[in-house]
Amino acid sequence: MKRTSLKGTDSVTLTTTIFGASDGLVASIALILATMSHGRRVVLAAVIGLLVAEGLGMAASQFLSDPKRNLRQATIMGVATSMTIIVPAVPWFFTSGTTAAVVSCVIALTFAGLISRARPGGWATWIQTYGVLIGVGAIATIAGRLT
Repeated sequence: MKRTSLKGTDSVTLTTTIFGASDGLVASIALILATMSHGRRVVLAAVIGLLVAEGLGMAASQFLSDPKRNLRQATIMGVATSMTIIVPAVPWFFTSGTTAAVVSCVIALTFAGLISRARPGGWATWIQTYGVLIGVGAIATIAGRLT
């Protein structure tokens, strides 16, 4: 018996969506925070590169790792990953510096809340999701300042 989620989505689709969204979100916010001190053009170039590499790479990896070669699941993985890469970077198309960084973080924290809500497990999943995002973000910020 398949476990159903928030809107009747099967557990494989939910797991794929959560995995893609989590991966894209952590990679995107880490990249934004690591490159933010290098200027808007660097942030945008890095995010575009991440979108191509990670968005397509996750979809291709999902497809290749699935013995059934399920194109639907691969597409879900690619879209979930790509959305959480590009949306936190949107502020950088309009502004830069502290304003863009803060808005990117607010967007990322909002996505983390949505991901946490979709994950089974209660408060532990919220702590895990936010812990990973904040921890990786902090490390990336420090690394960016050192370069």
